Amino acid sequence: MTHTRHDLARLDTVAERAGFLADHGGLDAAIDAGLVSDPVTVSAAEGLVLGLLRQGVRKYLVILGHGSTVIADILRAYEEAGLIRCWQFRNEVEMAHAATALSWIHDEVPAVLTSIGPGALQAMAGSLAAASNGVGVYHIYGDETTHGEGYNMQQVPKPEQGLFGRITALMSASYTLHTPAALRDGLRKGATCVFHPWKAAPFYWNMPINTQPASLTLRLGALPARPIWPALAPVDDAVLDEAARAIAASPRVVMKLGGGSRRAAHAVEKLAAAAGAAVVLSPG
Repeated sequence: MTHTRHDLARLDTVAERAGFLADHGGLDAAIDAGLVSDPVTVSAAEGLVLGLLRQGVRKYLVILGHGSTVIADILRAYEEAGLIRCWQFRNEVEMAHAATALSWIHDEVPAVLTSIGPGALQAMAGSLAAASNGVGVYHIYGDETTHGEGYNMQQVPKPEQGLFGRITALMSASYTLHTPAALRDGLRKGATCVFHPWKAAPFYWNMPINTQPASLTLRLGALPARPIWPALAPVDDAVLDEAARAIAASPRVVMKLGGGSRRAAHAVEKLAAAAGAAVVLSPG
């Protein structure tokens, strides 16, 4: 079947949109082919899934509840179309640790999804492994409504506003999607956090349950992609020559390595062998 660039904007259901993207090789391929250049109207929940898909996030580790029902429906349609994969867990700490291992070992950033309240706190506790080791993982939590409906399981029992966003912000970068129009801003901030080349960290999305189904209109090609971090080097060799002389003149050399050396293991090994250096690893 031949499609035009107008087709996606005319589709009414999540399943139809997911099927359209799958038929054309995925979101990036559809964007490159000019098939989705028209604005589309979707829910904030679907916009988030599309935004993460644009960044290459295709694996979701989930424990679902009433706070994540809308997002769960989106994930079901996109998984049936073959665009993403979901795995159901029974313990949020275990789930957060599994996501950390996936990102750490395979360099593939996944998303953790929970409901509101206790489950989200459990997942955040489990995210300490990612935060302390410089590993990028998306965490998506259901959150209280933005219209202040009173005490229930959806919120911290304290007469203040936006408490869960403040809690997650203590651990790492955090974003409460108070209005659907803020989606692209959150996606930009999230991408620079989870994909940072030497100081990656978990990024927390707090998704109020009344914002998740609210609609927004966007251009899929304008969704922030995974950032490209250019390689940097000194402007001349003077500083390198000075370092080489200092190493050669020292009877004992110790190399202290942080997160920036994670993807340079072979080069570090060669330098340590040439310098006769001991290597000390820092967290991350």
